[in-house]
Amino acid sequence: MLKNTGTNSESFMDKRLHYEPLVESLTNAFRNRLKSVVLFGSQARSKKVLQRDHDIFVVLEDLPKNPLQRLKEIRKPVMYVPLRINFIAKTPEEVESNLTPLLLEICVDGLCLFGESYFESYRKRGLRALKQSGLKRNRMGREWYWQFEKFPKKEWELTWDGFRELE
Repeated sequence: MLKNTGTNSESFMDKRLHYEPLVESLTNAFRNRLKSVVLFGSQARSKKVLQRDHDIFVVLEDLPKNPLQRLKEIRKPVMYVPLRINFIAKTPEEVESNLTPLLLEICVDGLCLFGESYFESYRKRGLRALKQSGLKRNRMGREWYWQFEKFPKKEWELTWDGFRELE
């Protein structure tokens, strides 16, 4: 089930229908191992489905360590879904261990296609940490980057638990 996170509800429903075959293939293949499927990037930010690639973030238990084996495992059940998909797949442990710039992007713009309760807890934590940090997302050309409104005086860290300056 796609979770509406504040987007136009009509375009949101169009996107939900568009991604149902993908979500169904992943849930059938991975069952209880699948924790969350989130659309991110330009497709998530746009009001309608674009004729581009589709960035999909998947959280799945027991993924292979080898990146090529990991990608093969994720792609196999969706090989007949008619979308150009770029997958990023992480285990729950990998997600929990590090709040990366990519995960910040997913927290800000991501549209949850499956696993709302799992994803929303991370989204809330990520957005809270982002607010504490004073980081703002800026765009230069086609690229997005994070920049402090007021740069910290000390070294700092941003984790799922929040922002803090280090001693």
